[in-house]
Amino acid sequence: MSPRQVAIIAICTALYMIDGFDVLVMAFSASHVVEEWGLTGAQLGYLLSAALVGMAVGSIFVSTVSDIIGRQKTVLIGVCIVAAGMLASFFAPSYAVLVILRFLTGIAIGTLQSTISVFASEFSNAKRRSTALSIVSIGQPIGGVLGGLISGVLISQYGWRSAFLFGAVVTFLMIPLVMKVFPESVDYLLVRRPANALARVNHSLRAIRQPAVDVLPDTVAADQRKSRFADILTGYNARRTILLALAYFVLMASFYFANSWTPRLITASGFTAQDGINAGVLFSVGAIIGGVLLGLFGARFPMRKVLAVFFVIGAATFVVFANSTTGPLGWALFAAALVGFGSNAPIAGMLAISPTYYTSEVRGTALGLVIGMGRVGAIISPILAGALIDGGWTAGDLYFLFVIPMALGAVIISLLGQPVLRGSASKEPAPAPAH
Repeated sequence: MSPRQVAIIAICTALYMIDGFDVLVMAFSASHVVEEWGLTGAQLGYLLSAALVGMAVGSIFVSTVSDIIGRQKTVLIGVCIVAAGMLASFFAPSYAVLVILRFLTGIAIGTLQSTISVFASEFSNAKRRSTALSIVSIGQPIGGVLGGLISGVLISQYGWRSAFLFGAVVTFLMIPLVMKVFPESVDYLLVRRPANALARVNHSLRAIRQPAVDVLPDTVAADQRKSRFADILTGYNARRTILLALAYFVLMASFYFANSWTPRLITASGFTAQDGINAGVLFSVGAIIGGVLLGLFGARFPMRKVLAVFFVIGAATFVVFANSTTGPLGWALFAAALVGFGSNAPIAGMLAISPTYYTSEVRGTALGLVIGMGRVGAIISPILAGALIDGGWTAGDLYFLFVIPMALGAVIISLLGQPVLRGSASKEPAPAPAH
């Protein structure tokens, strides 16, 4: 990969880190916000959920704009909105305003994450695509870990609003980098054919040290194509969309259950509150290691097979944690890291494999939809877990329950057919894209 391609992957990873921080900044600030405004438990729940709901809306309904106005422009607008939303949250005068701001920021984050995954896929070469997308995916847990450490210091010294100001400043710094480093996607330009398409294609090709072209290839006329949502929900695309959406749903439901409840269930098992915090940090560390390891295996073996195996490994880590809460602290903390590893590694694989199943003209729409379905699972599962605990379920019972969706994920991935975009994700003998 050329230096520009490496820089693109690095910036995509940094943007995922910022998104990971932004998603968790409300959780870091929650107790201080409750104290300042005297919120009830229900009000805090709405505040914590606002960004997640916005992310689902952005991913499913808004991310399709990347197939219309372009990947680079969508990323740039998304980064600007996230930065503005974080800055406005710093000045939020009331609970209601903060809820609205968190929802709007969530829409931008959901759109950004889908578009970043598509962008990184289209600017990775065939050999390194799986590894590159796995690296991008671990930006989110890294952002959560670093953001938690930085926010803890800032909030203790300057109050909860300082965490939002920090997020705004860091996000604003990404705007010139996106403008300078990100060329427009060649795939998008070849499909949409905007004004000066040939010149823009060659500009993007030169940026990544690829030879220029004299003419653009023939393409299907726009009026002969279905709408984007109709395209991904009919014909053979319907099968792969349903399977990928189901895989994302069960995976994100499992991950966000474990991410949300592991620290609390460690504490509920008789350990201290600090032990719960340590478990949360170790969960994120395990998640980072899982993403890296899956990327390494995905670069050497067919990604679909690797992903199916890691779904099974993930299910096994839930079994391990279910049996750890009655043991010694060291074993419980190790199990927390293990379940972070097992639940996040398949996310890296899903981000690597999903873009390869769609053609460029619907790739942003499709990835937004399937990731959005995962967001729905992320919203539902912590709520379901809380209801089950209120109904008398133990921590072990819950983790055994989520073994089922993780195992189901392996079956779903095994049913996927061959991808459209060939490369290391599939190990198919087919020519790689020009870039």
